[in-house]
Amino acid sequence: MFLLALFACGPVGDGKAALAFDGPPDCATIDNPGEAPTALTMEMWLRGDPDAGPQLRPLAIWSGVFELTEREDGVVSFAVGDDGAAATYAFSLFDGVVHHVAGTYDGADGTVRLFVDGKLAGANEAFPGEADDRIQVGCAKAATEGWYGVIDEIRLSSTVRYTGDFTRPESAFKDDDDTVMLFHLDEGTGETATSATGGAEMFITDAGWVEFDAFAGTTE
Repeated sequence: MFLLALFACGPVGDGKAALAFDGPPDCATIDNPGEAPTALTMEMWLRGDPDAGPQLRPLAIWSGVFELTEREDGVVSFAVGDDGAAATYAFSLFDGVVHHVAGTYDGADGTVRLFVDGKLAGANEAFPGEADDRIQVGCAKAATEGWYGVIDEIRLSSTVRYTGDFTRPESAFKDDDDTVMLFHLDEGTGETATSATGGAEMFITDAGWVEFDAFAGTTE
């Protein structure tokens, strides 16, 4: 498979790195994320493996708050709350191309938006439920699910950063007053990653480190 060429056999060198997932049991978990903000933006960079078969492809899930996934039918979905109301994008991200994906939720009016590469893909209305005590990245709930590809630059913000089309970011995210957690994932080795905001840690199960520069659009 395409992804197998991306895995590093050991620690990657200094510089840009990311996490590569090859389906279950590969998983990254952020424990104790706190209470869900009344407004939020969840965003990341990714590169999906075009050789992966059709299955639910989980990107980031905070049960009760949001689920960012690609469904079995190839539709990308950012759902908020327990009722599953979602903003969607009808094209697969498993095309071997580097993408920026962002989901936003505005608690003032319940608007959910999904953006792919700076373009507004869809909107809906929903309301979050009770927040789980962990955020899962690339984690499958069943053997027939799983993320296959690379994930990088994960940022959760307590504000709606995007309401319409915007220029796709060209450099790493910055920590600011609205940043809840920010994982650059440049550690390149080990079973944990640390948020640039401090106070949050990601625990990595089986996923591998790779050299990766999202802004150059290449893996090395």
